[in-house]
Amino acid sequence: MSHLLRICLYNTDPEVSNELKNAIQELDFGRLVAELNEPEQLAAALHEDGINLIFFHLDPDPDPILELIEQVSTRYPELAMIAISHKTNPDAILAPMRAGCDQFVCEPINSADLASAVNRVASKRLLTPPKSRCICVTGASGGTGTTSIACNLALEIAHLANRECALVDLDLQFGDVAANFDCEPRYNLYDLAVAGSDLDRSILSSTLTKLPCKVAILSRPEMIEQQEAVTPDTIHRVIELLVGSYENTVIDVPRELSPWTAATFSHAERIFIVCQLMVPSIRHAKRYYDALLRTGVPEERLEFVVNRSDGRSGRVTVRDLEETVKKPVYACIPNDYQFVARSIDFGRPIASLDRSNPVRAAIGKMAREIISGAVSQAAQKDERRGFLSRLLTK
Repeated sequence: MSHLLRICLYNTDPEVSNELKNAIQELDFGRLVAELNEPEQLAAALHEDGINLIFFHLDPDPDPILELIEQVSTRYPELAMIAISHKTNPDAILAPMRAGCDQFVCEPINSADLASAVNRVASKRLLTPPKSRCICVTGASGGTGTTSIACNLALEIAHLANRECALVDLDLQFGDVAANFDCEPRYNLYDLAVAGSDLDRSILSSTLTKLPCKVAILSRPEMIEQQEAVTPDTIHRVIELLVGSYENTVIDVPRELSPWTAATFSHAERIFIVCQLMVPSIRHAKRYYDALLRTGVPEERLEFVVNRSDGRSGRVTVRDLEETVKKPVYACIPNDYQFVARSIDFGRPIASLDRSNPVRAAIGKMAREIISGAVSQAAQKDERRGFLSRLLTK
């Protein structure tokens, strides 16, 4: 899970392997992703697996491991490192600390001492990286403009953050994300699915179509029948890698409740349900919202976006929607259907055709609130919550 610490164990003593792994796996806020015994393996894991924390078992021969700790500390100063050993004399404890470790845990391992050491390390090192945001955009009914909003939202976020934003097309049969940017990706989700257990950051990076506008697209399979190869486990792994690699990820999610969408929504910081001010659309929005709540999606992650709102008091109003769902509307995007349709036909984002267009302005406002709002909310939570709560709400 992207909300957990990704932990690596470096151990050259097979006799204590099970004991060490069991102790680490008991940490309810960490996930042991690898046990390694060679420097080359460790280098590959640090390059590809998004490791947050390394446990170094110093026994039986500490000298080469101390040298490795010093090299890792120099190359990856942001990494947290904890040494483990049965030797507890002052020199044995100070040596790994001088090499770059943050904490020392003695054997036999006490679970409370281990959790306390991780607590202290994370408080100092692991709460400072930029927040990784996963934003899902889905529709309450067909034809609400979900894909157009997702594509332009990713572009605006990339522009504001001044760094690449990942954009994923999860409409496995008829997704149009690539068409909205007039590009023909060489690789897609199907290629990641067939990679199987080999799927890692390097494969993911080579599969994305990176555009000059700083949007990195992961498109749907080329052929409809290839969707069968894309499993919920594939989706989970892909999003896990994306949120570990990109500060912002936007996902265009089809309107359905399935294992695929459940795997996606489990990673989402916010889920935007796009609807229109028409009775059927509002009814579908309410049903979809209630269904997501029943599946365990927290209410605070769900938001409503009204698309093609003309700003005039019609038969159905924004207030009607808010009274129906018992929740304020997050954003209203004005109606400029002809302009948006032209941008889709040309395969060019709205901002590239007219930066002053009101549709672009509304989506740009959403992007600003996502970026600035997420930071301020995190800061407020950090004032009220302890270490473990903050860690689990990364």
